[in-house]
Amino acid sequence: MSITDISQTYGLSLSWTGRLLRQEGAALPEIRQGVRRELDVPRIVRAYEAGATIQQCANDHKTSYGTIRRLLIREKVPIRPHGGQNARNRRTPSPAARSSRNP
Repeated sequence: MSITDISQTYGLSLSWTGRLLRQEGAALPEIRQGVRRELDVPRIVRAYEAGATIQQCANDHKTSYGTIRRLLIREKVPIRPHGGQNARNRRTPSPAARSSRNP
């Protein structure tokens, strides 16, 4: 089996699977900058722009949060702030909240 097949079978990331196999003495290729994978970039961009989170996109494509985030940045997709709408509300207090702090 390939490392990709093993990682998918056990629901592990490729890097973690490689690390575990190396720890157990498996003869694997030299460590590189990760494993090249073909991702459906237009589909990921559409899903994110439609409201999916980076983590949801990562889970759907069996890859890491960081990979999806880098892909979106590379594609010049504006990244939403963490926390969605709630985070925006916390950063910009309502006029009533501002006036109540200034007696």
